[in-house]
Amino acid sequence: MKKLIPTIVVVVILIIGWVYAANQNYFREEEAVQAKLLNISSTDIQAITLHEGSEDQSDADTAVVSTLEVQDGNWHMTEPKDYPLNEYSVSSWLDALSSADQEMVVEESPKDVGKYGLDNTATRLDIRLKDGREFKLVIGSQLPTGDTHYVQVNSGAVVAVKNEAVTNIALTRQGLMDTTPFNLDESNVGTLEWEGEAASWMLKASAEGNTASERTWTLNGTSIKAEEAVSLISQIKNLSTADDVRKASELKGAIPRSTLLVEQQGEESTTVYRMMTTSAEPNLIWVVTPDGQWAYRLDAANVEEAEKFSDTIKSSNRPSESAESTESAK
Repeated sequence: MKKLIPTIVVVVILIIGWVYAANQNYFREEEAVQAKLLNISSTDIQAITLHEGSEDQSDADTAVVSTLEVQDGNWHMTEPKDYPLNEYSVSSWLDALSSADQEMVVEESPKDVGKYGLDNTATRLDIRLKDGREFKLVIGSQLPTGDTHYVQVNSGAVVAVKNEAVTNIALTRQGLMDTTPFNLDESNVGTLEWEGEAASWMLKASAEGNTASERTWTLNGTSIKAEEAVSLISQIKNLSTADDVRKASELKGAIPRSTLLVEQQGEESTTVYRMMTTSAEPNLIWVVTPDGQWAYRLDAANVEEAEKFSDTIKSSNRPSESAESTESAK
């Protein structure tokens, strides 16, 4: 027995050491370091061409090609036209491209990329850096797990990229354009004056208060709640187009329908938005931007809803008929 004691002691020490090491994660495999999909900085990017739809020559009508490029330090759409861009969307897009990780390599040297949805119907981005390097990024279908997409860069390995990253990268032209014609910020609005066919009204804010909710508001001289004023402004500024904007000079036979005059707090100049319609498309309204350059196509019903929204506010602030009758009886 005495001879076994040293052995038992050694075994106990080994067991204690093993338990301690396990608790300290000494036996855990090192976590794989995720590789960047492109390994570039957003500031490295000079131009991006976005291909949506099919590249098949027989199906050319479904192809949408847009090119964005840095000019004089700012991003501009150069193809198909110099459409106005949503600066926030473009900035987020660039960040998504530079920060995207590849989760794993699916196939190192793929022979058939079609089975991954990486054929000519996939979303494709041609990226050119300021140093002249180029990347061709192709986004395919989802993996069977449903949480990642197949992606290929420069005809290399097929890798898996998280859905969230793909969603932020695979934007459309519409997702990058500025689709809202009315550039309004309720915190800076001093006066809104609408002159239209269906209604005319003036919304005015007091100069006191740092935010819209802190100011007092009047509609045609009658006091209204701040939240009602903000709701009316939001109704207008959120009007957006689902189509490409057009050069205002391309509008033929358009006749004036309504105008919106905007005065910002502390500014003497007035911004004017003109709304036009045509006899050929009476259900559409074209909003011409203050610089006279662009025309946004909006559904007439949506514009009229914003135009008549002031009537809803006036109704909510008007005493009910029963209350008026009671007052008259007194």
